[in-house]
Amino acid sequence: MKLDRHSRERVISFRPDGEYYYQKGMAAYQKGDLYRAKKFVERAVDFNPDEPEYLCQLAAILAELEQYEASNQLLQKVVSELDESLTECYFFMANNYAYLGRYEDALREIKTYLALEPRGGFSEEAHELYRILLLEAPGAVREEGGYIADHEKGRKALEQGQYQKAIYYFQKVIEDRPEFWAAYNNLAIAHFSIGEADKSFRILDKVLGQDPGNVHALCNLATFYFHLGDFRNLEKQMAILDKLYPFFPEHQSKLGATYFFVEEYEKAFRWLKLADRFGGFWDQIFYFWLALSAYRIGKTEEALKAWARVDFFSETPFHPFEYGKVQEMLWAKDAKANPLARSLLRHVALGGQLDAKIAALFALRAFGDADVRKLFADIATNRREKRTVRLIARQLAAALENRDAEAVGDRRLEIMQILEEKIGGGRPLIDQFHLYGWWRFLFERLEADIDPSDVRAWAASLDYLRRKEQHQPVLQEEIAGQYETSADRLRYCLNCWERWMENRITARLSDHRKDGP
Repeated sequence: MKLDRHSRERVISFRPDGEYYYQKGMAAYQKGDLYRAKKFVERAVDFNPDEPEYLCQLAAILAELEQYEASNQLLQKVVSELDESLTECYFFMANNYAYLGRYEDALREIKTYLALEPRGGFSEEAHELYRILLLEAPGAVREEGGYIADHEKGRKALEQGQYQKAIYYFQKVIEDRPEFWAAYNNLAIAHFSIGEADKSFRILDKVLGQDPGNVHALCNLATFYFHLGDFRNLEKQMAILDKLYPFFPEHQSKLGATYFFVEEYEKAFRWLKLADRFGGFWDQIFYFWLALSAYRIGKTEEALKAWARVDFFSETPFHPFEYGKVQEMLWAKDAKANPLARSLLRHVALGGQLDAKIAALFALRAFGDADVRKLFADIATNRREKRTVRLIARQLAAALENRDAEAVGDRRLEIMQILEEKIGGGRPLIDQFHLYGWWRFLFERLEADIDPSDVRAWAASLDYLRRKEQHQPVLQEEIAGQYETSADRLRYCLNCWERWMENRITARLSDHRKDGP
């Protein structure tokens, strides 16, 4: 088509400048196209070589492309020659040095950032990185005092479920550093964990009142709403999280973990995968989040790669059966088809502590396939296993073949079967795996052909002891009725337990006297 003279006069010439290329670079960056983003932002820098915003963004892209040295050169130029107020450059340089394994250099930069910005936008992440670097740097001097050490003690207590201890240390930190938001966020988690949700929300309100963009606080709110079943507020909170696009890997990890906990696995995988790509200091729990998220969205190969790094939670302070998300995975309808669930149960059955080993055997019984039957047969004939474990595996294998514990002729299995039905609705009691240890104790002291009328009484006695141990109010008559047995038979069983425990204590005292002081 030919333009006439008037049309040509209306044509406006377009000359792209630095801002044009920068915006195109940012659009590519938001889409995750890092190479295209790098190309456009480099063009922007060609137009404006001393524009700090362009240089910082290019440094961020280079870091994500694992070009850490080049990234640091740009960041150093910004704070040394162009704008010394951009102190976050020191924080990003510390991250880059950490990825390169230059821990002493990373420590130097992180100390510089914390000295200049004790309450900066990345102070929470900076303290976490500082803690990690102290462990990684071979020549680093470990600090035993101060608020960093107190925060670390509180964090460890929180991980181990020692919530009152954690609260004490986090409050101590806050007294020393009133604007150390990491302590507030962890304090909120500790209070929520002991049922003090109101205190948790007040703490997070304070954090967000002073730091409205605090990613940890925003994510904690979503997790709390989910656990409380407050889906109206959860929906509002998730709308806020959906608008976040964090650059820092720790923020990406927190966001991914939050999506994982609220069961939005597509988003969880996206952010956890991104954090894994550019993080580098993740623990086994992180890789469990990544593995299960990948499995839930059909990325089985990715799931197995991440699962290999979980290493069966070998470095965590708790047993994997104590972790709620593991329990959910093992109880899920697809547990039999889930290679992560099967792998964990098999590992515990072959090498776990005795209580958990037996719990794993009962959980695997529900799978009932050829692989499980072979595993039971291997354990039943393994002379290195305890005799009781071998016998239980043999009886469970027989129950699989008959599809009925009663048909095996060992009514001791029926006791555990009744407990699983009454307490867990028919599913294995993974969340109370120590109960299998009590049942094993009973298994070793009863005959296989105990009177059928006593099976429910023994099951009731185990449940009674469980509730007493958990400080739940319970009456013998009430629990006897629930298990369809008489209060007299239940009392008889409890008297047997009392006698066995007394004999056990006497035997231990006797052994101690023999050993001498």
